[in-house]
Amino acid sequence: MSQITQPTTTKPQKSLNIVFDSIIEINGLTEMIESDEKQVICNLGDKSLIITGEKLKIVNLDTSRGICSLSGSITALKYSKGKQKLSFFKKIFK
Repeated sequence: MSQITQPTTTKPQKSLNIVFDSIIEINGLTEMIESDEKQVICNLGDKSLIITGEKLKIVNLDTSRGICSLSGSITALKYSKGKQKLSFFKKIFK
């Protein structure tokens, strides 16, 4: 008698690592919305992460694997439910 197994589908593990206020590693990223030196906005499935700081720079971005690494100084992290959308004026003047 043979045993039938079905592949399991798991959601990517969401995590945020901060290494002494200079390196930020994000796992579980689904989409990068916006990034500049002062703010990074990314979606983590059904939630959004907004990172504000100074001299923020994307070091590594792999959306197929859901991984992002940033460098810079963090001043605030905001984790919110729902996708963040760019305002009308930000879309025009970007």
